[in-house]
Amino acid sequence: MEYTVQKLGKLAGISARTLRYYDEIGILKPARISSSGYRIYGKKEVDLLQQILFYRELGVDLESIKK
Repeated sequence: MEYTVQKLGKLAGISARTLRYYDEIGILKPARISSSGYRIYGKKEVDLLQQILFYRELGVDLESIKK
């Protein structure tokens, strides 16, 4: 299954802006960019986002998660 920024954000309970920020800092890159410029996320990225959100909930900063 593939998700756009909006759909994944809604599914994960975070804003689309957060997903764009994660892409910007290189912690969560989309699987691909559609021909119309939309970020598309797949299963691998959804799993990675789940891990990122888990560590964020524990209070780990994004730089440490990225490493």
